[in-house]
Amino acid sequence: MDEPFAEYCEVSVTDPLRQGDVLEAVDAGVSMWRRHLLVMTADCDFAYAKHQGRVTCVPLLTADEYLLEMQIPKIREQLVRQQLKALRQIFSATTVPAISDRRLREWASEQTPADIVKMLDLGEADAQKARAALEAVGIMDTLPDDLKECVGLLVKAQLAGASPPKSDGAVKRVVNHLRGVYAQPPGDALFLSAIGPGQEAGYFAYLRHIEQVWEPEIARGPSHTEFAYRRISRMRDRFTHALVQRFAMVFMSIGLPQQYEELRDLHAEIQGDNLV
Repeated sequence: MDEPFAEYCEVSVTDPLRQGDVLEAVDAGVSMWRRHLLVMTADCDFAYAKHQGRVTCVPLLTADEYLLEMQIPKIREQLVRQQLKALRQIFSATTVPAISDRRLREWASEQTPADIVKMLDLGEADAQKARAALEAVGIMDTLPDDLKECVGLLVKAQLAGASPPKSDGAVKRVVNHLRGVYAQPPGDALFLSAIGPGQEAGYFAYLRHIEQVWEPEIARGPSHTEFAYRRISRMRDRFTHALVQRFAMVFMSIGLPQQYEELRDLHAEIQGDNLV
């Protein structure tokens, strides 16, 4: 009978610390960025002490934490932009002075939509649409700590806003984006179904946030001695290599100034002219 699949394997207390090891904070009260860490320091650095005792790690966030922290803001911004665009279209046909998107968004959280619309003295049709858009923006900018509640508010905001979609469409717009992140995550993250025994609820390794831990503070297994972290597992080689490759790609990309790109394009154009 085949063993259940897991991205990690168990490791003995006698095994040295290595790249791909999963660390768990002893203090349950640490932030989500330090609760579970994945060791990224290379094995050769451990072998030859090149790391000077500093173990470089990236956080392993629960799926809910990652989606709430990294993906929900993207969805929120897209949806808010739609409502702000509707407001600008209304105002463009009136004598309402130009108002920046930032100020509109702040205004929606400072006063009720009804009071704002009354101040703007809009016609009935425009007033109704503007009131709906402002209400939607206010709902979207409510920031709960729970992923399910946050999704519910984003759906509610779409249905309350200007030109609302059907209920199913409002749900799909949010939920399909979140589901898609599992199969096609951004280049700076990777989904892992489990990171150790009893840690099987689903996690994302977030590769853009770096933490360092002193090696003497890491216990290689359960210990009654005072340590900051204990090792609970090790990622299997294929997943370790995939994570390290993604980690490298995040920091390999180097943006160059626009002036350089303009000069580069000019040289390419001149060269093209010289060759024909």
